[in-house]
Amino acid sequence: MFAPFSAGDSLRVYRLQRRGVSLDLQRDLTQPQKPLLEAWLAFLSQQAMGQPTYIWYDPHDGEAFLQLRYRLHQATADIAYLAPSLAEDRRAANAWSCLLDGACAEAAGQGIQRVFANLPESGVEVDVFNQAGFTPYAQEDIYRLVQPPAVQGAGESLALHPQRLEDWPALQKLCVAITPQRVRQAEGGIATVIGRERNCRRYVLRGEDGDDLVASLCICAGALAHWLRVLIHPDARHAAGDEAVDLAENLIRWGLAALSTQGIKTVYCDVRQYESGVRQGLEMTGFELVTTRTLMVKHTLAWIKMPAQELVPVLKGSAEPVPPAFHINGEAELQASDSRLAARHEV
Repeated sequence: MFAPFSAGDSLRVYRLQRRGVSLDLQRDLTQPQKPLLEAWLAFLSQQAMGQPTYIWYDPHDGEAFLQLRYRLHQATADIAYLAPSLAEDRRAANAWSCLLDGACAEAAGQGIQRVFANLPESGVEVDVFNQAGFTPYAQEDIYRLVQPPAVQGAGESLALHPQRLEDWPALQKLCVAITPQRVRQAEGGIATVIGRERNCRRYVLRGEDGDDLVASLCICAGALAHWLRVLIHPDARHAAGDEAVDLAENLIRWGLAALSTQGIKTVYCDVRQYESGVRQGLEMTGFELVTTRTLMVKHTLAWIKMPAQELVPVLKGSAEPVPPAFHINGEAELQASDSRLAARHEV
């Protein structure tokens, strides 16, 4: 049985929450995880807060739950938490499949066009998601610095300034220059490559002309650990000599200096496979590779809701999908034809 979380499911989520696996790695490593609290927040706020939670119970496969996390200002969501983990209970694979199918259908009904998952590089988890219609589109490495070094005077020569609203067009241009087209198509735009946490500070580094950005730095301070996200323009990465590596190293040291005021904690940084310059800078500052993750996406199809009595005339007519309109962020806009059907562009 698949169903959205209700008050009667509290005990079930409480029993399972310590046996699950978080797929929101950044939040899992930097903030305490509280699945039951997130479920109640979503239930009481009608999904305006917290993480929408879905329950599965079957006499043979047992009980399980899944949590989604909606991305702000985007028609996208992430699989945030699944319990129990497959490492603890292999029977849960079928429950995961049913939860993924049901949750994606529920998300599509809310207008969500893409559902993402951040999984281990390989293993049974990837197989289950593949069977549920998710496809891999990129990989990322997670680096860790356990004991940040002394950072006095680090990056003093960098003219970084806090990101402002007027920096957004230049930041979009930077992201497009860095991100391969196949990744932008899979993610439906470029907004997903920028840090999304509310407790993050964002900085940008402008080029000599003052219009384009050379780099972007996102610093996220957490209760358990800190997180860095570094973007560097390909022209800087491909510069002659060691200039690109020096830039990445200086940006990272600048970020570590800024985080030193938040207390000495472990620092993480994620680097996608096509961001080679950042990887060298991390190694130069003492970061070590922890794990490699596979990024997956499932495209959902959202239909316009209409009264049941109007369905028969629609089926009698000749219904054709309207070509979607594209915006700067790559999302296709739902449009209705005269037959009242809407189609979303599939990448």
